[in-house]
Amino acid sequence: METLIKADIFFFITSISVVLVTIGIAVALYYIIRILRNIREVTERLDEGSKVLAKDLSDLRGTIKREGFVWGHIFGFLKKQSGLFGKKSPGKRKSETKSEEV
Repeated sequence: METLIKADIFFFITSISVVLVTIGIAVALYYIIRILRNIREVTERLDEGSKVLAKDLSDLRGTIKREGFVWGHIFGFLKKQSGLFGKKSPGKRKSETKSEEV
């Protein structure tokens, strides 16, 4: 009779443990599903953004192909006027040391 009571206690404790572990797994799965949904929303936003960016870049490429010569004239003008876009010829620099200053 004593072994029957021990077996009942064992099955009772085991049943409670199984129920608690099942509840824990269910809660973990709930949070994992929420995280996966958020990841899916973020990837959808990134996909939409990349499509918009690709369209903008293709529009920009087409505009540059059509009106590229305009930009070439502008850069050529600025190059002649300011020398910002071209190579500057290395000039002779005068180096003064402290001994020459004194």
